[in-house]
Amino acid sequence: MEKLFELDEIVSRINKQEDYFVSFLDTKGIDAGILKLHAHQIDTQGSHPIDEVYFVIEGNGFIEINDTIYKVKKGTIIFVPAESKHRFYGNDQDLVVLYVFGR
Repeated sequence: MEKLFELDEIVSRINKQEDYFVSFLDTKGIDAGILKLHAHQIDTQGSHPIDEVYFVIEGNGFIEINDTIYKVKKGTIIFVPAESKHRFYGNDQDLVVLYVFGR
């Protein structure tokens, strides 16, 4: 079954809740969502048991993956292997990121 999603609608859902992310697709094969960190907001996520891909839609900052730091900006695509400790930080403006988890 096909589905279409609108980024503005998903981000507005995040703005109305306490969590800084929302999953908009959860199927047998993948989980996808949007993460939005406000300037200097703490990313509290930890490692996950599955591989992940992130795509920076808006903003810039850094991602730390297993103690290695990478600069990220609009258009950056990030692969994070399963069980890797990681977090976004250092954004001085809103950081909006698409995430996709494999299953």
